[in-house]
Amino acid sequence: MHNILLFLLIATSVLSAKTVEPKVMRAQSNNNHPHNNHHNEDYDNSSHAHDREDDILSSSVEASSEITVMVTIEASSEATSETHQGNARLSYLDDNRVQITQNIAQGHGEYLITLLQMMNLSTDDKSLEKIQKNFDNLVYLSHPDFLDKLEAII
Repeated sequence: MHNILLFLLIATSVLSAKTVEPKVMRAQSNNNHPHNNHHNEDYDNSSHAHDREDDILSSSVEASSEITVMVTIEASSEATSETHQGNARLSYLDDNRVQITQNIAQGHGEYLITLLQMMNLSTDDKSLEKIQKNFDNLVYLSHPDFLDKLEAII
């Protein structure tokens, strides 16, 4: 019985409830205030048009920040990719320095070609000949200096 009464009470309340509509309250300035005209002008200019301008500015800021984040992420991933490539080159050079040096002395060879391809450098006969002519300049360099010198030669 109590459940039925409770249900009827809730149903009656819901059915008799009215929709609450938002009210727009506007400030009114004191007509005796010395800067009244200035305030009225400011108030008149603060219509929905300014709200729209604020929305546009807000959207621009959001878009700008999204672009900045995207650019930062892309730059970060490119830098990470370059770091991995640089590490791969150094690792390959470290593991195969003797064979690469022999290839340079011969003016050709699979280890040298692979390193040049990893560095996105030309592997044509002219480039291989330049590297061979610079054998003495390359043979005693540290790994990073060796890679820099190869890039400079080609």
